[in-house]
Amino acid sequence: MRIVWMAGIAALLIASCQGPKEGIKVVGKVANPIEGESILILKMTTEGLKAIDSVRSDKDGDFTAYLPSKSHDFYRINFYNRQNVNLAVTGEETLIEIQADGDRPNGYVKISGSWATDLMWKMDSVSQRRQADIQQLNNEALQARAAGDVAAMNALNERFLLLNGRHIRSFKSFIMASVPSLAAIYGMSYLDIDSEIQFADSLAQQLQVQLPDHILTADFIDRVNVLRVLAIGADAPEISLPTPEGEVLTLSSLRGNYVLIDFWASWCRPCRAENPNVVRLYNQYKDKNFEILGVALDRTRDAWLEAIEADGLTWKHVSDIKYYNCQAALDYSISAIPATYLIGPEGKIIAKGLRGPSLEAKLAELFGPGK
Repeated sequence: MRIVWMAGIAALLIASCQGPKEGIKVVGKVANPIEGESILILKMTTEGLKAIDSVRSDKDGDFTAYLPSKSHDFYRINFYNRQNVNLAVTGEETLIEIQADGDRPNGYVKISGSWATDLMWKMDSVSQRRQADIQQLNNEALQARAAGDVAAMNALNERFLLLNGRHIRSFKSFIMASVPSLAAIYGMSYLDIDSEIQFADSLAQQLQVQLPDHILTADFIDRVNVLRVLAIGADAPEISLPTPEGEVLTLSSLRGNYVLIDFWASWCRPCRAENPNVVRLYNQYKDKNFEILGVALDRTRDAWLEAIEADGLTWKHVSDIKYYNCQAALDYSISAIPATYLIGPEGKIIAKGLRGPSLEAKLAELFGPGK
């Protein structure tokens, strides 16, 4: 099961519905009510966020709704399809009070009566500060780069690392304070789980004990389990697929080399645009214990072979012509391309997502500057 619960409404029942007037009472005040339009109450379900109730504010913007929860749940209050407010509840709440502008996405919001929601909003605040800090550093970096000030660039990089580390520590602190509420899972959306796999694994274990039956716990544990298998330092899953000549080639047969697994396809424009850069780097490092294994997610053999020829891709290639149902794509949890994994000589994953400058920098780090 995979629930995209932060990216929008997966299943929204727009039809007017009136839920039972019991549960956690929500009393609200909308600063800018819109006459004739509804406030939707959405709850996370196995099918995504679904509307369970709709209410209307009076002419003064006052409204009352109920959240039918006796345990941990996640809700969204949708004001007139213009402003969303997220709530994490534990089932212990009796009254939640909301003040909101109601008529714009980034409008004013104030919530009281739910400690889990309070922590969730504090994490939002950390994220906003982080974005402001990064924007400031970016502006300073542009000036330093224009002036050719290498020392300033290095200092800015150090500041970025310090600021980012501080923000990550803040997120982790709020996340652990949120356990066992769903705010903890919400907070993980602000962290790179790939880089924080041990922290995510620890959280997953706690949630499995304290919220074992919740759909979001199951979803989070599934994600962590997949990432654990594909974490930096893990053994790279085997790949065994046909080459253009029809012979089966395995990833393990390339042991002893650094291998860039390049998931691509003839129909993927970003992949084809990146190919000249990969060709250049392959030519620089192919004599230095470096191989590329292109795994094509194509639909037809002809399109695959024509793209290899047209782009001058002289490295090793495999494909079963099954699009995203390619076994290697499933094993490596590929949901979008281009995607890359760099495998070390011992068969372990040492980097992911390398493209353009990041790929060039990593290869230079491993092999020295190219010729």
